[in-house]
Amino acid sequence: MVTLEVFNSSLDIRLLILKDMLEESGIGYITTNEVKSRGRPLQISAPDNMAIELRVYEENLEKAREILASIK
Repeated sequence: MVTLEVFNSSLDIRLLILKDMLEESGIGYITTNEVKSRGRPLQISAPDNMAIELRVYEENLEKAREILASIK
């Protein structure tokens, strides 16, 4: 997997939109350093000093870049 984009906050609207658009397009992804609270399923956070990387499979990178470009 390769890093598509790095975000400073799990609440960054671009991250949330990008994840939705990738899912709609059938592109699998993972995020690093993103912690989901077990007590509140909708609450997502990351330590202040850690960036969140969104990674996709290399074969999906170009399509994922197009999607990312459409929301920048």
